[in-house]
Amino acid sequence: MEVAEIASLRRRCLASVIDGVVTVTPVVLVAGGGVWLYLWYDHRRSGSDAAKGPDISPSDGRMAAFRRFGESRRWQIALSVGAVPIEVRMRNWRSPGMRLMGLLRADVRTGGPVTVRSLLVRKAVVTAWQQLVRRLLRPSDERFRERAKLMRADLEEARQRHADDPEALDRARREITERQHVRPWISCCHGLLSATPLYLPALWSDRNQTLPDRLAGIVVIRD
Repeated sequence: MEVAEIASLRRRCLASVIDGVVTVTPVVLVAGGGVWLYLWYDHRRSGSDAAKGPDISPSDGRMAAFRRFGESRRWQIALSVGAVPIEVRMRNWRSPGMRLMGLLRADVRTGGPVTVRSLLVRKAVVTAWQQLVRRLLRPSDERFRERAKLMRADLEEARQRHADDPEALDRARREITERQHVRPWISCCHGLLSATPLYLPALWSDRNQTLPDRLAGIVVIRD
């Protein structure tokens, strides 16, 4: 392993940025188009349903069912287990960013390709940490979901009460948002803070290894 050149954090960060642009941009475009279509449909529907009572819409029911499905512990475990064969198969695959920056993953002990054992150890470390973080943040997440549920109910009531007065509806929406204190970016902060302990050790590691990579015996080198 002494003959291999350890990849710098700068080069690895650039590779991650490239991968983000390549993979995230199409997803953002598709998601943005879907959101625009949903808002357009919801606007059309709100105009036609303004005179109806405050019933729960089918779309709200589907979204609630989808959230419950995504939060199911059984589903999370099944998804994690189902992804293992794919990750094992692609353990030595090089992303577009890694190819452009001339990087590859290697086994610390042999300098060769990443082994199945190393991949499974890394997967176990990451999964165990994610489950621990979810357990610790569960009370906070439940409070956030409860406030979001109340806010959606208040917004729906305001929409029906001020269906013919856009200015009053805007004022009501602002008041509801300020009263409920729902901040979607808090979830992003939770994700960032939960990932930091795993990746921060790379800053003082001799081989620029993250915690999962160090425990699994994986290193990123120059090809």
